Amino acid sequence: MLKFTDPCSLIIYTTPLHKEVIIIQLSERQQEIVDIVQRLAPVTGDKIAETLGLTRPTLRSDLALLVMLGLVDAKPKVGYLPGRYPKYDSHIGNMLKKLTVADILSDPILISGETTAYDAVLMLFQQNTGTLMVTGEEQELIGIVTRKDLLKVMLGHTDLHTVPVTMAMTRRAQMTTLAPEDSLLEAISRLIRHQVNCLPVLDEQCSSSTPIQGLVGRVTKTDIMNAILSLTEEKT
Repeated sequence: MLKFTDPCSLIIYTTPLHKEVIIIQLSERQQEIVDIVQRLAPVTGDKIAETLGLTRPTLRSDLALLVMLGLVDAKPKVGYLPGRYPKYDSHIGNMLKKLTVADILSDPILISGETTAYDAVLMLFQQNTGTLMVTGEEQELIGIVTRKDLLKVMLGHTDLHTVPVTMAMTRRAQMTTLAPEDSLLEAISRLIRHQVNCLPVLDEQCSSSTPIQGLVGRVTKTDIMNAILSLTEEKT
């Protein structure tokens, strides 16, 4: 399972046997609390507060959240212990910063802007994908169209056989993109922040050497999940 939340600080946790990979947003203070519990457990709330130079009431909401998420466990008369997701893998976190988009990108699935919305729907199913890159007459990227975009057209009772895909797509000026040198962590952050499943990867320096000017690939949530799972397997 891969949980996406709004990004602030992203922490990667792997559950026992690596059956789950969870991406969770934690504040800097919450990360420090988790580290203290892992290092000193069992540890009281007062000791955590003393270590951080804060008062116990100040930490009440942070501790409650961490217990709810299962990152720490609270035992009466004992204190705080590592929770059911206790193994923060700093190796994976560091690798997410070192790996780049170029390391994980996949081939984009292209569709001409002159194609009808109906044919775009067919292509989504045929290619088993959720996103298509829309190209213009001069082989340039002009937009991106998703299942959600096409569903909106269908709900508008529009004839999909006559509407061009350009009427449903998000135009390039409004698109969020990645560059090959962006980190994997940055890719995760943008996917979450913009609530999308796929981002095109553009490299303006090689615009004349690619079939579609500047488009060198795409990064999907599936690409990211595969990369994270590969990192966890390397640790076993």
